Order: sequence, then structure tokens, then C-alpha cells
Amino acid sequence: MRDLRVLPYLQNPASTSMTISWVSYADVPGTLTVRGPGLGGGRRRVSTTPQPMPILGYTDAERAEEIPGLAKGSWLLREGNVKHVVDVEGLRPGTHYTYEVVQGRDRYQGRFRTAPSVQDWDRVTFIAMSDHETEPRGRVTRREWAPGEVAGLGRPDAAAGSTWDGVFGTTVLAGARVLRYPLTEDEGYLANLRVVDASRPDFMMFPGDLVQGGGYQPGWDEWFRCNAGPAGDRLGRTPALTAFGNWESFGGAVNGGYGSSADRSIVVRSRGKYHAYFDAPDNGTPEHRDNYYAIDYGPLTVITLDSNNGEPDDDTENYEGNQAVGREYRGPGTDTQNNFTAAEYAAAGGTDLSDFNPGSTQWRWCEAQLADARERGQIIVMQWHHSPFSSGEHGLPMYHKDTSGQGGTPMRQYHVLAERYGVAAVICGHSELFERSFVDEDGDGVGVHYYDVGVAGDGLRGERRVAGPDSERLSYNPYRQWTADRDEPEVWEDRDGVRVLTSGGKHYGHLHVEVERTRDGARMTMTPVHVFPVVDTDYRVTRTERREYDDKVVLSIRPDGRVRP
Repeated sequence: MRDLRVLPYLQNPASTSMTISWVSYADVPGTLTVRGPGLGGGRRRVSTTPQPMPILGYTDAERAEEIPGLAKGSWLLREGNVKHVVDVEGLRPGTHYTYEVVQGRDRYQGRFRTAPSVQDWDRVTFIAMSDHETEPRGRVTRREWAPGEVAGLGRPDAAAGSTWDGVFGTTVLAGARVLRYPLTEDEGYLANLRVVDASRPDFMMFPGDLVQGGGYQPGWDEWFRCNAGPAGDRLGRTPALTAFGNWESFGGAVNGGYGSSADRSIVVRSRGKYHAYFDAPDNGTPEHRDNYYAIDYGPLTVITLDSNNGEPDDDTENYEGNQAVGREYRGPGTDTQNNFTAAEYAAAGGTDLSDFNPGSTQWRWCEAQLADARERGQIIVMQWHHSPFSSGEHGLPMYHKDTSGQGGTPMRQYHVLAERYGVAAVICGHSELFERSFVDEDGDGVGVHYYDVGVAGDGLRGERRVAGPDSERLSYNPYRQWTADRDEPEVWEDRDGVRVLTSGGKHYGHLHVEVERTRDGARMTMTPVHVFPVVDTDYRVTRTERREYDDKVVLSIRPDGRVRP
């Protein structure tokens, strides 16, 4: 495309409206023409008001960056970031529309379907995936493949100089040499997205960590290249519901990460880029807009939270000499990150941080949304980034000896609301593993299913271990029901003297959710899906296949939107 930097992408799906956005290089108006029922004469044409977004420009460090394996600067686009946003209203529920965007010399044709009405619907399909963490380096990077369960024959030799090492590579993880995954991050992510496309979802949920640094513009360029660009344009027909992840506050390694305690301007800039791209519905607090919001999609209400700032701020240094060890749990804690404080962020000019703890503006808003959705008989799904019940890297609270400093346990405080208002599922990410937990504190047999879907296209981690990759699992999460790491053992076969994986294991994937109307309510089926790389005896990836993990969960929903025991 010559004048479109980012192809049109859909947001804020509703039964009578849709938001269509795109980004151009030049500061000139574009036109959007929508065709379909309910529009005057069957067509509506709008000329846009361009919004220059200088915050989306490259830094000097990004222009000077070198990535081994890629020609210098080959991933950079031309300068210029001008956003166009059109809220198309007055549409009809459950109806197909076509549209055309003309921007300079470029012409894009798309289509979408509005959400059904609460009264008239049959099926809703959505996909959830997290921890995309896109960056140009992902085009040439194969991630470490953390060992999990193995059934029968063991993995191929991971020694330096082995056959696997010569083709896909190996690396050292916690003192032990392990295999690298057969697909690059880019290949795995794109294969994952192709599987998503085949399922034709009504919308997609992205609970955080979209990019490898919210302040790193090449990361955003990669994300849109894959989702609203030359490598895929699914967001031109499938609305996206996004959430802030911890990486959206990170400036990128070349830009100084989180900055310093004296200057957190890079964090402000990082979150500012997210705000520049995404437009969420009003939540009643202008400075918190885009951080948390609610979307009704027919019988579903999706509530998105920002889990990145808990107050009072906390830090691992606060527990020196008094740290928990092993499986000791003293409570959830108050903060999910020790990278910067709210005061440091405010001193750098930031105004958009939203505390999530009980009594906060976000907490009160969330409870009001839950109460409203329950009163209307909606099926409620929630999403945020930091998984509150995790067996993975980020499952330990701030006061634990082995914490990452980014544990999601403070978000456990929301379970009391989720159970009280009958939330069907909470979908998160963060630990870069596939996990399902089930929490039923009042013991009535209903409870809430919690998912970590952090396997979109970056790391392939397993459950946290006591020591190295081959030590026993820490098992810190007592609510764990299933992980791909432990419950989907790798099956290897010897073929012509070469060890080849035939099934099982940790792979890139997503959660596929079907909600079907029944005579007495609804049925909600949640299926963990992975993309399996088929490798031949020469260690060539011949194709990838859609496969389902053996942990399909089927919920029976009452007419009032609550889950039956």
C-alpha cells in the first residue's frame, strides 16, 4: 500500500454501530463508504478529519538499530502517522455490511457483521490470545522450548552441535541446554492467526502484551503488519477487544526500557502509543479511557480491566529478610509490577494510570458493570493481562523469594466479584503458557474458570520449577486444572533414526469459544487450540496443523446468564 500505513481495523462492535479506524502517512482526509440495510439509500459516505499522531514516530535509537539476520532498517516504514476514525452508527443488529476506504492512491474494501440483538441470536464465536509481543527480531528468532512432560521416548539431543542444534538451534535455560522451537516467533504467530481466520470468529480478545514494548514503534508496525497489513487483514473484518499488558508500558530495550526513577517519560510515551491506536467506549473517567471498558455483544458482556497499576506501590525490596519460600502464600498483595511507581509516572507527566485495588475508581466501575450485566441476564466474560492464578513464571506474589516482580496474585481480589455476579470465564495472559484454573470459593459447584492464553506467538514457557528445567514443579497455584506443559505430554517417534514429534507438547495457540443458544439458556464451549508444526526426518517444517488440546470445557448457562452447577 502506498498511502495507507495501517489498513482499516474494527473496534467497539455493537448491534447498531461499529468503529472503523486506519492510519495514513499523509495528513489528508480519507473517505469511508458503508453499504447495507438501514443506511440512507443503502449507502453512507463520510470524509474523515485526520488526526496526526507524532507520538507514533521512530526514535533515533530505533532508526539506528541493527538486528542480526535482517538488513539494517528493512523493517522500518516511511515517516508519517495520521489516524482516521469513523464511528458508524444507525446500523441494524446481526447484519452484514460492506465498506470501502479510499486514502490517496489506496483503496481498501472490507466487510463486517454487527452484533446480534439480545433477543435474536443463535451462535457467537470468539477467539482469545495473549502475549503476541511482536517485534521485527521475531522474524529470525526461535524461542527456547521449555521441557514439559514426555510420554515414552525422550526429546532429541539438545547438545551443541547436535542435529537439532544445527537446524533449529538450542540454548541454555536455567543452567540446562534445551531445544529451540522449530518455528520462529513470526512463523508461529502467523500460523496461529491463519487457524483463527479459518474459524471466522465474530470478535477477538487480546488480553495484553500485544507488542515487545509499547514504546517501541517497530513492535507496533509488526503487530499491524500481521493483523491489519500485508501479512494479514483480519481486523478489517473482525473487531478487536484489547487490554493493556505490562509490555505496553515498556519502552523497548533500545529506548531504555522503563527509564529511571528520575525519568519515567518513556513509560508515559509507551502507554500513549496504545491510547493512540485504540479507542474504547467511555468508562466515565476521561483520564482512564481505553484502560477499562465494557462491550455488549448480543448475549455476552465482555468487561476489560487494566491490571498494570496497584496502589499502594510495592517492590521486592520491601521484603528483604522476610520473604516467602516454596508454596507459602500470605495473601494477594497490592501491586503487579515493581518497575515504576505511580508518583514517578505522574512526575513524568502521566495522568492515565488506574489503580485496580478495592475501593479504586476502576474497582467501583467494574462492580457497577457486573451488577448491570447480571441484572440484564447477560453471559459475562472478563479479560485483563496478569493471570491471578498461575503456575508459571509470573504466578508468585511480590513478597516471594523467587518472584519475577510482576506476579498477578493481586488480581485474585476480583474473584469475589466474579463469583458473586456469576462470571463464566476470566481470560488473561502474562506467564506465556496455556493454563486453566477453576476457583469455587463458596463451594456451590459453579465457580469461575480462569485461563492464561499467553501463547499467541512469543515465549513457550512451562510451569514454574523449583530449580532448573528438569526439577520438580513448584505447583504454587492450587487451583490449577490443566496446563499444556503437564497434561499434554510430547510423543516422539524414531523414524529412520531421527526423533520426530508426532503429538502433544507446548505450541502456539489460542482459546476458541462457542456460545450457542439452547431451549433453556445457552451452551458455552471453551476449546484450547494449538498450531502443530509437522517436521520431517530432515528437520524441515513441512506444514502446520490445527489441533485441539484435551481440555474442552462445556458450560450450561441459565436464562439469567449464570452458569449451572
